[in-house]
Amino acid sequence: MAKIAIIDDNKEQRETLKIEMRLYLKKRGSALDVIDIFPFASYEEYNPWIIDQEICVLILDERMHNDSEGELGPVGYRGNELVLKIREHFKDIPIFTVTAHIDDEELQARFSEFEYIISRENFDEKYVDIIIRAGQRYLDQNEKELTEFEILTRKIAAGDVDAGDEEKLKALQIKLQMPLMSGLQDRENWLEEYEKQIVSLEQIKHSLQEKLNR
Repeated sequence: MAKIAIIDDNKEQRETLKIEMRLYLKKRGSALDVIDIFPFASYEEYNPWIIDQEICVLILDERMHNDSEGELGPVGYRGNELVLKIREHFKDIPIFTVTAHIDDEELQARFSEFEYIISRENFDEKYVDIIIRAGQRYLDQNEKELTEFEILTRKIAAGDVDAGDEEKLKALQIKLQMPLMSGLQDRENWLEEYEKQIVSLEQIKHSLQEKLNR
C-alpha cells in the first residue's frame, strides 16, 4: 500500500498529525495510509526505507534535531538538510514540511525543494487535498516511467536502439532506482542483463498498478 510518511523527532506531534491525516484520508475515501517515524541516524537509511515502505509523500519537521526517543537521537540534521539528501535519489517525490518555524531562514532558503512549507497551527483539510493529489501524481508518473523503461529495454534487446535511447534508459534507471546495466553496445551481454531484470520490473509495475486501482 502506498503511504504518506511523517518524520519528526517529537513523538506527540507526529502521532497527532498522523491521526489527523488518517481521519481526513478516510473522509475522502483515499486508499493511502499514513506512517510516522523518528528520524534515522544516517541519511543512507532513508533510501531503502522509502522503497520498501512504498512511500509516495514525505512530511518533514524542520527542527527534527532536538529530541531523543528511547535510545534514538537526537540526530545531527534538520529538515531542510534532509530534503537535499532525499532529492539526490528521489528527485520528484513530493516533500512537505509541517513546522512551527516557517520563518526559519535556512528553511526558507530551501523553499524550492518542498512542495509546501506549512505552519503547524494552520494545517487543515485543504492541505490534505494537496498532499493526496501530489501523491497520486507521483504514483501516476512512476507508472508512466516504468512503462517507458520497459519499452526501451525491449527495443535495446531487439537491437533497435540508438545513443539517445541508451541515455534515456540510463536516466530512467537512476530515477527509478533500477540497477545500472553496463555493456549496452554488446547485445549478448545486454540480453543477459535484460532477462535478469524483466521479472523484477514486472513486479514493480504490478505493485504500482494495484495501488492506482485501489
